[in-house]
Amino acid sequence: MANPSTGRFCWHELVTTDLALATKFYGELLGWTFRDNPSPTGGDYRMFSLGEVMTGGAIAAPSGVPSGWLVYVAVDDADASAKKLTELGGKIMVPPTTVPDMLRFACAFDPQGAAFGILQPLGAGASQAPYEGPPRSNTFCWDELHTRDTAAAKSFYSSAFGWTGKGEADGSNGYWHWRNADKDIGGMTSHMGGPNVPPHWLAYVAVSDVDAVTKKAVELGGKVLMPAMEIEKVGRFSVVQDPTGAVFSPFRSARS
Repeated sequence: MANPSTGRFCWHELVTTDLALATKFYGELLGWTFRDNPSPTGGDYRMFSLGEVMTGGAIAAPSGVPSGWLVYVAVDDADASAKKLTELGGKIMVPPTTVPDMLRFACAFDPQGAAFGILQPLGAGASQAPYEGPPRSNTFCWDELHTRDTAAAKSFYSSAFGWTGKGEADGSNGYWHWRNADKDIGGMTSHMGGPNVPPHWLAYVAVSDVDAVTKKAVELGGKVLMPAMEIEKVGRFSVVQDPTGAVFSPFRSARS
């Protein structure tokens, strides 16, 4: 039986060059608390929470790896999915690995170079339905692929996860909405944010006041990459970088 979250974004993981600094930043900016669990690959894995809601995880970046947020897609079989990603032109950077009684995961690059993860829930988590309510403030709410070849990305992710979509006719100049089981789950754009920015997934965090969060991020040592702006009938957002270099987007929906 398929996991009810299969094909959906299910986890966000911070790979950071300074775990202590990042923890302080997100704790003061978004009110996250944390606890450390043993990691199957050695060391500790930091779990971020907001009250009773788990918001994401964090690990120390390996030497030479820059800070960044990694998005995960739920799958039914991590090994079969990793094999399929390779067949479709992706590259596995972390092979399928088990966290006992919790999950099995792998990390990959798509053919254009954007990093992401796959996650197979185990145990009780394998039957847990995804959250379907309105975005919770200070938690992740949307994931967006920035790539130079949207047509190739559409082919890759549709084949990998069964995603469909809607947007401009060819998906190259307009905004593309990824859909899983007739539900909008994320987006795609050819806007890269600069000529030297590689393809990447950008994670959005729901906030009550984009301008206030953006200002506070700077006060806490972060950097504004795109100032707060409004998209009619969509919402207000900015793009910021935490003090260790990881990028995310504070967002307030026009419907909230």
